[in-house]
Amino acid sequence: MGVKQNPPEATVLPVPGAPGENLRRLQQRKGLLKAEGQLAGWGLALALGGILLMMLHTELAWFGGCKWFAYLFLVKCLLLLSTATLLALILAFHVKEIQLFMLDNSLQDWRLAVSGPKLGLILLELLVCSLHPFPTGGSPCLAPELAPAAPFLPGAEMPLSLLMFLRLYLVPRAALLQSRVLGDASYRTIGSLNQIRFQYPFVLRLLVNRQPGRVLLVLTLGLWLTASWVLAVCERENRAWQLKETLWVIPITFLTIGYGDVVPVTACGRLVCLCTGIMGVGCTALLVAVAADKMEFNRAEKHVYNFMMDIQCTKEMKNSAANVLQAAWLFHRHSKARAGRRARTQHRRLLAAIHRFREVRIRHRKLRDQVNTLVDMSKVQTILCDLSTGLSTSQRGLEKRINTLDQKLDALTRLVTAALEAKQPQEQWLLQPQDSQTGR
Repeated sequence: MGVKQNPPEATVLPVPGAPGENLRRLQQRKGLLKAEGQLAGWGLALALGGILLMMLHTELAWFGGCKWFAYLFLVKCLLLLSTATLLALILAFHVKEIQLFMLDNSLQDWRLAVSGPKLGLILLELLVCSLHPFPTGGSPCLAPELAPAAPFLPGAEMPLSLLMFLRLYLVPRAALLQSRVLGDASYRTIGSLNQIRFQYPFVLRLLVNRQPGRVLLVLTLGLWLTASWVLAVCERENRAWQLKETLWVIPITFLTIGYGDVVPVTACGRLVCLCTGIMGVGCTALLVAVAADKMEFNRAEKHVYNFMMDIQCTKEMKNSAANVLQAAWLFHRHSKARAGRRARTQHRRLLAAIHRFREVRIRHRKLRDQVNTLVDMSKVQTILCDLSTGLSTSQRGLEKRINTLDQKLDALTRLVTAALEAKQPQEQWLLQPQDSQTGR
C-alpha cells in the first residue's frame, strides 16, 4: 500500500524548535535587513548621482556643444560606470531579499523563492536602471563640417536622458528600509497580529500623518523643479525656452490655472504639462485633506465648544419659553378684554414665539446628538469593560457558592447516611420483643 500524503494546503513548513536555532535565525534576519537597507541607500545615492551627471551632460551639451566634447565624453563614461555599479547593487539587493524570503519560510532551494512574476520585476527594474545616454563613437562633433548643424542632443540621447528620472522609484524603497517601522520588533509584531504588510504605501501614509506639511512641501517643490527642467529640455530646440519661463509655466499648470501666455509646441513638452496637471490635482486634493484635518478641533476643544454651545442653547430655550408664556398671557388678556386689534397682534407674537421655541429646541437636540456621537465609542467601551469585569466577578462568586453548596451537600449526605446507619440497629432491637410476644 502506498503512503498517504498530506494535501498541499495541509502541509506545514518546518519551524525550528530549539531556542538557539531561533536566536540564530533572528540574528541572521536582522543582519539581512541591515544589509538590504545599506544596499538600498547606496543604490539611491548612485541613482541620484547618475541623474545629476545626466543633467550636467545635458547643460554642457546646450551651452558648450562640440567645444566641450571631451568633457561630455568624460561625463558619459562616469555615467556608464555609475550605472554599472547601480545594477550590481540592485542584483545584490535582490539576492539578499531572496535569502530573507528563504529564511522566513524555511526554504532550502532558492529556486522556490524566485517565481515568474518576481523574475520579471527584477528584469524590468534592471532595464529601467540601465537606461542612460551611452558614450558611443558616432557623435556629430567628430565631423567638423557637420558641427554647426549638429543637433542639441542627437539620436536617442534625449529620451534616454529623460527616462533616467524613472530611477526615483528607489526613493520609497530606501525610505521603507531606513525607517524605524521595519526595524522595530514591536511594529512588526503588532503588524503581523493585525495582518498589516509594511510596504511603501504604509510608510507614505505614516509620513503624511506625522509630518504632512513637510512632506507636501518637499513633494511639491521636487515636482515643480523636475518638471520645469524637463520641459526646458524638451522645448529648447524649437523655441529656445529658458528655465525662467518653464518655472512660470509649471506652477500655473500644476495649480490648473493655465493662462496660455506660454504654450509648449513639442509632443514631449505637452506630455510633461499633462502629467504636471494630473499631479497637481492629486497634490491639491492631498493639501485639502491635510488642511481640513489641521483645522478640525481636537477632542478637548470639541468638548469645550459643545459645552459652551449647550449652555447657550439652554439659555435661548429658556428665554423662548418665557416669551411664549408672556405672549400667551397677553393674548389671553386682550382676548378677554375684547380688544380685537391688540388680540390679533399678540396672537401673531404668540405664533412667532412658538416657532422660535421650536427652532431652538431642534437645534439643541441636534447639538445633544452630536455630543453623544463624540462620546459614544468611549462610553460604550467603558460600559463594556465594566460589564465584563462585573460578569467575571459574578462568575467567580457563583463558582465559590456552588463549591460551598457542594461541600455542604456532601456533609449533609454523610450526616444522613450516619443517622440512617445508627437508626437501623435500634429498630432491630425494638422489634425483637414484639416478635417474641407474638410467638407465645
